[in-house]
Amino acid sequence: MSDKSSFLSQEALARYRVELRDKGTVLVAPGMLFTQKDLAKIDRLQSDIPEADVRKGDADDSHKVFVKRLREDHPGRLPSNVNGSASTQIIELLESNDRAFALESIFGASSQYVIRRCQMHRMPPGSFVGIHLDAESDPDFEYSVIVQLAKDFEGGEFVVYPTERDPQVFRPLLGTVLITTCRFRHEVKPVYAGERRSLVYFCSKHGGANRRIIKNSAVGR
Repeated sequence: MSDKSSFLSQEALARYRVELRDKGTVLVAPGMLFTQKDLAKIDRLQSDIPEADVRKGDADDSHKVFVKRLREDHPGRLPSNVNGSASTQIIELLESNDRAFALESIFGASSQYVIRRCQMHRMPPGSFVGIHLDAESDPDFEYSVIVQLAKDFEGGEFVVYPTERDPQVFRPLLGTVLITTCRFRHEVKPVYAGERRSLVYFCSKHGGANRRIIKNSAVGR
């Protein structure tokens, strides 16, 4: 993977935009949106952020994953950064003008997107993320972006369940960026060996308070 990002290639952006529009999910090749230096910076900054052992999601879905939170998005509140300057620096990297423009081009957007939630996932053997729908956390979530930060792990496939098509199975490599609509259910299969690590963030055109209505006691993720 080159240290020089090619994410300003209009041809590549158009190809990914069409695939995302037609299939709802697209896997962006290493080096297109994040360089090796970007990945190393993210990895260095996240090392001091506290970690939580998460077993249930916002809709009471079952998980077994370690999570480090960078930006939270609670019902009735505006998104807000947490856990200090490390989180802020990572999100500033994600929100850089060129990278934001590239993502919005892939989304096919005519207006600016904001990052509503951002977190790190660490998945040692036995970890999994159960089937869930991101839009149940925030009805304004439109796309999730998953940056793969590890290699040499087994299992951990990302499986998307489109409404009227067969499941899509992705085996992300170091540096790949998976973009998927928040309107399709999906899961991460159990990790069997090694450690799967990723940066996950959720994008929306809505910059106001989270409009989710709580119908039960399920909170957190």
